[in-house]
Amino acid sequence: MLDFQTSLIIKIISAIFFFISGIVWKKVLTLNVKNYHFIFYRVVSSLFFLLLIKFYFLYFEVDLTINDEFSPSIYDWIVCILICLFSFWGLYFYTKALQNGRLSFIVPVSGITSFFSFITSILIFNEIISWSKYLSFLIIVIGLLIHQKNNIMKIKFSKEFLFTLLSNFVWGISFVLYLIPIKKFGVLNFSIILEICVFASCLLLIVYYDKKILPPKISNRDLLYCLLMGFLIAGGSFLSNFTLILFPVSLNILIGLIFEVLILGTGFYFFNEKLFKEDWILISFITISTVLLLI
Repeated sequence: MLDFQTSLIIKIISAIFFFISGIVWKKVLTLNVKNYHFIFYRVVSSLFFLLLIKFYFLYFEVDLTINDEFSPSIYDWIVCILICLFSFWGLYFYTKALQNGRLSFIVPVSGITSFFSFITSILIFNEIISWSKYLSFLIIVIGLLIHQKNNIMKIKFSKEFLFTLLSNFVWGISFVLYLIPIKKFGVLNFSIILEICVFASCLLLIVYYDKKILPPKISNRDLLYCLLMGFLIAGGSFLSNFTLILFPVSLNILIGLIFEVLILGTGFYFFNEKLFKEDWILISFITISTVLLLI
């Protein structure tokens, strides 16, 4: 097993990869495009890079103490595929949120993911409930009520908020559940299976909505962006899944908090985004509640 310092560096690198990929997503996902078209091209690229990693490990017999020997049953396959298919909708709603909202709001608010991860840990892994976790839950609820008080009175939610909340719900649950198939399939194999399920989900959406087998061609510029995202997501996903067997969920969340400041600054600088008083209140409440989850 790797030492703590090396493991921490791996987690930080994965967070940087996801951070940059979020910026690229925001640049290509305009309102006049279909998000699942770009997810399709991105996942093809991700699969290419993950398979390169796989072949590299096999050819050079690299041993990173990752259990990548298949030992699953049919039941394990079913559970793994269901988790992967469910996780796809986190990406779908996240990209929809980016199309309809601000990067500087969406990513910090994704701290809500930690709340759903916390609930999942309690239900699946019988995590002990402390006073700080109850307080964390209360703070998130209050923050959400303050942020959406006008919409709640009108029984209406903004697309930005709704899609962000849905993506947080899916990813918050699936992130914790990843541990189940990773123990059976290994980190790299699971990462490849996950991308294959994303690919299959995109194909189904294309057939259902577009009545075609493949998405329309995109510009060379956007294709290069998708290739870049494929590299970033392949590396980020593999390293992030790797850290699940090195760190508890709480430490993964803490490192994510560090990058909130970077994301806020990026939204302000590159996309000229503005945050309002209610946005700052919600982001502050989520940050506080996430820190409380770590106590």
